[in-house]
Amino acid sequence: MYQLPRYPFRRPAELDGAPSPRRPVVVVGGGLTGLTLALDLVRRGVPVVLLDDDDTVGVRGLASRGIVWAQRTLDIFERLGVAPRIVAKGVRWNVGRVLCADKPVTSFTLQDQPDLRHNGFANLQQYYVEQYLVQALQAESLADLRWRNEVVGLQVHDTHAELQVRTPEGDYALQADWVIACDGGASPCRKLLGLAPKVYDRTEDHWIIIDVTLLGDCTWPEERWTWLDASANNGRAVWRHKMADDTWRLDFQLTEGEDPHDAATPAAMRRRVRALVGDEIAFEVAWSGAWAYRHECLESMRHGRVLFAGDAAHLVAPFGARGGNGGVQDADNLGWKLAMVVGQGVAAGLLDSYSQERRAAALENIRQARRSSRFVYPRGLESMQLWRDAIMALAPSLPWAARLINTGRLSAPAVYGRDSPLVQDEGGAALPDVVLHQNGASLHRLLGPWFTLLCFSDSAISCVHPMVHVAAVGPHCDDAGRAALQRQLGVSAASGQAWLIRPDQHIATRRAHDAAFDLAQALAPCMPSSTEPSHAQHPATA
Repeated sequence: MYQLPRYPFRRPAELDGAPSPRRPVVVVGGGLTGLTLALDLVRRGVPVVLLDDDDTVGVRGLASRGIVWAQRTLDIFERLGVAPRIVAKGVRWNVGRVLCADKPVTSFTLQDQPDLRHNGFANLQQYYVEQYLVQALQAESLADLRWRNEVVGLQVHDTHAELQVRTPEGDYALQADWVIACDGGASPCRKLLGLAPKVYDRTEDHWIIIDVTLLGDCTWPEERWTWLDASANNGRAVWRHKMADDTWRLDFQLTEGEDPHDAATPAAMRRRVRALVGDEIAFEVAWSGAWAYRHECLESMRHGRVLFAGDAAHLVAPFGARGGNGGVQDADNLGWKLAMVVGQGVAAGLLDSYSQERRAAALENIRQARRSSRFVYPRGLESMQLWRDAIMALAPSLPWAARLINTGRLSAPAVYGRDSPLVQDEGGAALPDVVLHQNGASLHRLLGPWFTLLCFSDSAISCVHPMVHVAAVGPHCDDAGRAALQRQLGVSAASGQAWLIRPDQHIATRRAHDAAFDLAQALAPCMPSSTEPSHAQHPATA
């Protein structure tokens, strides 16, 4: 049985009166988003202090929490060096089945994508992912991980922020140029600043997660199953997912008025699981937790010297695996921008684009999750109930009806709009990591640490710019890679096009080869300002 790691409390030097210089970045919260952001920053040469009030990963024991890691998130983890461990430990799946009133309605198979480095989704409990991120950070000299350090005070000034930190051995003060609040949906930092997110909806619809480990032989297929109106769950929905360690994630929708605390008693949980799996399968409960979803988002994810990311910035129901994946992609968007401001002297206004881009992404996630939640349980929406019943009746025989079933459309990477100062023309989408050669070459491995001028030709365009790496795609392709490029991107390896790729692997523009394209203008928001100090410790690396 997996045991959560315990990280030792180390007495901060500040408690003994040691000089405490202002830190470039303090990350509050050692969960998924905070760890990802901290690792990204230190890999870019920015020193980071990470504060967490706990001494382990996960929450409340072996909580699965986020389990489905999307292709885009795996690409980010590949850049950070932890994706191979996640994929090796996790469970890959590409088949989903939907049942209604215990009868099969439809199934789907996710498209197999051998053209891409990471093929589809991987299921792995969040505590494993967080542990891998901690281990990567422990190997970084610029990372200062402080466990059992709780932020109890936060004051924001024009030039810096000051934190009051409580530890088992006393309190101390810490100053930082920038504070990143990744401290969860209840966000103490948010409360300390008197901020409240805009609530788009709350629900009395309660669920309970019951993670079970199967004992002995079991023939369950490694597929995602969704039951709507399941008789084994009092006519409510159930999800079933395979995770690592022969553990399965079961989500049960509770009946109206059912007390979540009563549902979480050991006897009640065993009865609920037994009703679903039958009498022959032996199991033990690994973890359980009740939840009720709400959708909310801050009006701005930047408040002076404090920025918010992950659940501290926005909350979304877990339909379609949008929570954890969204937090990782927040970190991916913010990391390079903060590194430019802190390490390269770029004007702090660049950080406004983080709030602009990721808030739009959060609102799209909320919109999609709300649609799924209404389909799964259209309580009080008579027209929706009638429509859903009609779709479920038609789906077994009509493919177009089956495509309308929405039990959680799987998350997709955000496409940043043209209103962003960092997107032009046809840009904004994430660049997929297309495999170019059987030797392992891929598009993302051609990218530099900052911007990349990606030339679809055998030779690179001449470009001398301190923030731009230039790479020609053609020499790295075999025949299969050329075909993959055409299928995935609609572009030939010898087309002569040049695309400007941002440090977060999103496309700034597909028109960088045009004579009218002005590279200096495109990069103007990312150029150093004489008024911004630099805190870079060593050359940034990809």
